[in-house]
Amino acid sequence: MFCVFNKQKICSYLIASSTVIIMLAVSIFYAGNNMQTMETVSGTGKLVPIYNVDTNKQRISLTINCAWNADDIDKILEVLDKCNVKVTFFMVGEWVDKYQDAVKKINEAGHEIRKSFT
Repeated sequence: MFCVFNKQKICSYLIASSTVIIMLAVSIFYAGNNMQTMETVSGTGKLVPIYNVDTNKQRISLTINCAWNADDIDKILEVLDKCNVKVTFFMVGEWVDKYQDAVKKINEAGHEIRKSFT
């Protein structure tokens, strides 16, 4: 058995892996209590993501946007599971329809899933 990798695929794997490793290192460095991730918009009752919180505690939130393909989902989930890290996946409707198995894997792994409007 052999694997064929082209330069573009190798670069995308390296970039994706590097990003996850850097974000995991930062999250481990700033690990602590879970922070509230949603806030109610005044008067509307609608929940929206929190982008900035005035606090003395150092915290980080990891998000992944799912809008193009699902080639790296298994590897990303493997790394996140290995490091015991949960993230929020933002998904567009077309991606959800096209990659239903990936959505199920993400959900079963216990990550948060949010609808993205981009």
